[in-house]
Amino acid sequence: MSSFIGQTSGMAAGTLASRITGVFRDIALVAAIGTGIFSDTYSVANSIPNIIYILIAGGAINAVFIPALVRHMEDDADQGKQFTDQLLTLVGLVLLGIVIITVLVAGLIVHLYATKLWTPEEFDVATMFARWCLPQIFFYGLYTLASQILNSRNSFALPMYAPIVNNVIVIVTAVIFVSFMSAAPTAESVTAAQINLLGFGTTLGVMAQALILIPALKKSGYGFKPNFQFRNVGNGKVGNLAKWTIGFVLVNQITFLMVSNLTTLANVLVSGDPNTVAVGFTSYQKGQLMMMLPHSIITVSIITALLPRLSRQAHDKDLTAFGGELSASLRLVSALIIPSAVLLLAAGPWIGALLYGYGASSTTQGAALGGVASMFAIGLPAFSLFYVLLRSYYAQENTRTPFMINLGFNGLHILIGFTLFSVMPQGLQVAGLALGYSISYVITCALTWMRVGKRVPEIRNNGHLRLIIRVSAASIFAAFVSYLLVRLTITNQADMSALRVGLAIGIFTISFSLIYLGLAKLLRIAEVAAVLALVRRK
Repeated sequence: MSSFIGQTSGMAAGTLASRITGVFRDIALVAAIGTGIFSDTYSVANSIPNIIYILIAGGAINAVFIPALVRHMEDDADQGKQFTDQLLTLVGLVLLGIVIITVLVAGLIVHLYATKLWTPEEFDVATMFARWCLPQIFFYGLYTLASQILNSRNSFALPMYAPIVNNVIVIVTAVIFVSFMSAAPTAESVTAAQINLLGFGTTLGVMAQALILIPALKKSGYGFKPNFQFRNVGNGKVGNLAKWTIGFVLVNQITFLMVSNLTTLANVLVSGDPNTVAVGFTSYQKGQLMMMLPHSIITVSIITALLPRLSRQAHDKDLTAFGGELSASLRLVSALIIPSAVLLLAAGPWIGALLYGYGASSTTQGAALGGVASMFAIGLPAFSLFYVLLRSYYAQENTRTPFMINLGFNGLHILIGFTLFSVMPQGLQVAGLALGYSISYVITCALTWMRVGKRVPEIRNNGHLRLIIRVSAASIFAAFVSYLLVRLTITNQADMSALRVGLAIGIFTISFSLIYLGLAKLLRIAEVAAVLALVRRK
């Protein structure tokens, strides 16, 4: 356990640094564009490159490339060099073609993801943003491929730090944008120069994030040489595996299409009511990113180190070691993610107000955004554990089963999310969508755990349920006591300044952490003790 935690600590540090600068990036962006309809035009346009990349190439690369690369590195005489060159060449050509096509039809794509109630000016602004942002597709692919080549060569740190460059560039861009702004921007008031500035700066950040990895590839011993011979190098197997992963992502994007249309609609519905807070696509997106922060720092760092090891154990048919690694990862994630989720659930509105209550936004809008994050936090443990469980399938190069499981999740998400959106009053509809997301993950994770447990007895026999109950009880008790302490310390919470909100968060976080760590020691939660021992050594 200690060696595994030690291996992931460097990645967690890199991810933490990247995510912290990512939070400052989001703070700067919300201060620049707010959370109203104009912000949705930018956020939707900036999401489209990621959507298209993941839909067409990213899902297949993420789920299939590392296991295939590990297999070729172990089985091929050239340690996978030819396979890597051919795959990089093929994917690069495909991504360039995608960029050209999508830029030409950017307006049609924007209309697909936005509510039909947007004005022509709002659609025009979103289309201009999209044309600037769509070249990101190529650089997302380059970054992902370079990262995974480095990971397959046991070089994990730099890909975790590279997004810092992206974040800094976007922060500078947002600050410059704010300097040109005299009032909260709208589609009617924003100038073409401001749109070009924000769009160019956003894409420049993604470009820099990708290009910074090229020297690291050379240092790791890999030098790319274009190879246009795409047959008879194992790509047929990769393609067969990738079709299920592409289907997996396609189903996700159908659900995202519903979410995008509903959240942009929610903002339009409240735009004429000064007494209702603007909560739309941007609020949904930033709330989800708040939920993703602990997941990225903890779970993704663990899995980045775990997946190559699981792939090798699956390749060597060492099922006992495979089950042991998977079980240890699930226990570690449970012990760290559950308290993170409880903290975000309780303190979400305070955190949102502190981070996103400036510039074109307001304290009330920031708190509403934080409320959306709280609804996402309910499903965070299930989301992270499900993420780990799915990687057990990918390590064995099984992409069909995750597709079928994901199909069920998205069916639940559409059903539950749309129902909650329909019954919630205006202003709370987006929070209802987030709650539907969480409920769907809780159900899906429970069913997936039982299914994986039939193949991997170690996750049935190592006391996971007892651990989850102990961690949850300790976290809830710590949150309850900490919340009471905040209420006793700061009596008037009706209209708090940023300083008082920061004080509330500080009191809550410190007391929560101390109480949880004390209860973890009392309840003998070994995973927390192992992390604390590592921190003391560092």
